[in-house]
Amino acid sequence: MDRDRRGWHIDKGIPIAVLVTVVLLAVSIARDQSKQDERISLVESSVQTLQQARINDQERTQKTYDELKVDIRRMNEKLDRLLESQYGRN
Repeated sequence: MDRDRRGWHIDKGIPIAVLVTVVLLAVSIARDQSKQDERISLVESSVQTLQQARINDQERTQKTYDELKVDIRRMNEKLDRLLESQYGRN
């Protein structure tokens, strides 16, 4: 009864097959965790790429919208001048 139970120990009564199974299971879990980390990293990278593409698309769309507003404003000014010249004289 004087044995120290605080540290790790293996009982000689445990079959070797159980020990091998536990070790193989631990290795399998570690490998699966590594694969999962790789997949998560790939997904994060894809999300960042998609977010940057969305930002670029929004900037391009905003630029086009601003250009269209300027063009429409110019067309309105030209129409106003044309109408004034046509009907302002009469």
